[in-house]
Amino acid sequence: MKILVIGQGGREHAIAWKLAKSKRAEAIFVAPGNGGTSHEEKCVNIDIDVLDFEAIKQFILDHSVSLVVVGPEDPLVQGIKDYLIGCDVMVFGPDSVAAQLEGSKIYSKEFMFENNIPTGEAKFFSEARLAKEYLDKINFPIVLKADGLAAGKGVLVTENRQEALDWIDDVMENSKFGDAGQKILIEECLYGTELSFMGIMTPDCFIPFETSIDYKPLLDGNKGPNTGGMGCMSPSPFMNDELKSYIVKEVVNPTIDGLRKRGINYYGFMYFGLMVKDNKPKVLEYNCRLGDPETQCLMMQMESDFLEILLSCLEDKKPNIEWNTGASMGVVIASGGYPNAYQKGEKITLGDVGDCKLFHAGTQSLNNELVTSGGRVFSLNYQSKTIDDCKKYIYEKISSVDFSNCIHRTDIGDIYES
Repeated sequence: MKILVIGQGGREHAIAWKLAKSKRAEAIFVAPGNGGTSHEEKCVNIDIDVLDFEAIKQFILDHSVSLVVVGPEDPLVQGIKDYLIGCDVMVFGPDSVAAQLEGSKIYSKEFMFENNIPTGEAKFFSEARLAKEYLDKINFPIVLKADGLAAGKGVLVTENRQEALDWIDDVMENSKFGDAGQKILIEECLYGTELSFMGIMTPDCFIPFETSIDYKPLLDGNKGPNTGGMGCMSPSPFMNDELKSYIVKEVVNPTIDGLRKRGINYYGFMYFGLMVKDNKPKVLEYNCRLGDPETQCLMMQMESDFLEILLSCLEDKKPNIEWNTGASMGVVIASGGYPNAYQKGEKITLGDVGDCKLFHAGTQSLNNELVTSGGRVFSLNYQSKTIDDCKKYIYEKISSVDFSNCIHRTDIGDIYES
């Protein structure tokens, strides 16, 4: 079977790497891939942009691709699955209507309210004037969100009214995020411990993956600005049976029922972003994809054949996923300056990382040299019996990966409760 993985980050490297281990996988094409995906067994990079749907369709037809696995959210929200209808190819990922659960914060919030799914209170605005007037009626801190996709930067948590006013001007009046900021939400600020609950959703069920947590802040001690994620560990120390049961009953099942009521047949990954307080969750957001860097940890933990799992779900068969009983951990190595401005094109030197798995994210091959091409450049991962074992081994090997002004946290694996 020939498979096309769409995307170019560390998540897509991990997905392609895991799919390639299946006996049924003949070839894994990665569009566009990165400097690491092309070196994996059975994997070939294809120079096609994730939003070039016509080129993707033609490649599928020319190379007899049987399965497309979509990594990032943008192609899903813009309708890659809809576009490929009639191509005689299976697509793992929701259609554009279902993907609005991630693509529109207002759509997802209305969906939660309609289906009595626990979440924070929120008001929606399409006029800056009305949004500013509302600030005088509420207590701070608050959360402001752009309605559409804004590359993970469309959220502000603030205790300061002037900061909120400036954000509204930037987003709604000055189009900081383009069309994504034409409408905004002003939300209740939730407190607790942030938790990721990921898995596969079909029209009839949700198959949970092993639990995981990521480390959003840039600096040790969970300090500094938020990022896409500076590390991950699995399983999560914050999950317990009572909490998992509550999530399934109060969040997962109502989501499945709500989609069914809207006539949406959802086949794809689902990532519930949760805030947990007193062992009770509230939904922060839906993501119609897997998290990054959580995916890298999860693919290390998974013992089952990933390709067989995806195919079973597309055939409405509930797979039994086996997980390693130990732990896995990953540390992100990033470009200095990230998550703000950073240099690209820095030459990378790779030494011996031992038994670690080095997943590439922001790398590319240029003139036969491996160079940086993004903010998050690598995730160095290891699987062992305990998190402490993982932490010790990764930090012994991490200096083997080097480029100018590279940065990483030194405390991934430590537990921080909000």
